Amino acid sequence: MDYKNQRFEELVEDVDLVFDLVAGETQDRSWDVLKPGGTLVSTLSEPSAEKARLHRARGVSYLTKPNAAQLAEISRLIDAGKVRPFVQAIYPLEEVARAEEQLEKQHTRGKIVLQVAA
Repeated sequence: MDYKNQRFEELVEDVDLVFDLVAGETQDRSWDVLKPGGTLVSTLSEPSAEKARLHRARGVSYLTKPNAAQLAEISRLIDAGKVRPFVQAIYPLEEVARAEEQLEKQHTRGKIVLQVAA
């Protein structure tokens, strides 16, 4: 799907689960692709209980808590070359405003990294 030229709700329907990582308008449009009894999970905002009722669906929020053991395992997998994170851009800490602007105003594929020290 070409997300720049196509709207997902025109191509997708009757799905069991939407995992929303964007919120806002995208979350609002996501309700339309759920089948009755489906679930919308958001990592950014509490889904509207009213919209869930209207769509005969369930809305839940999901937040993670840092876990040292899991982070160490992820680090080990990266060091072993089994996981390769994609870094879109690296900014020095002094340019944090520019990094934030990229996240907010541009499509970012991968991670934005702030370099604290050389």
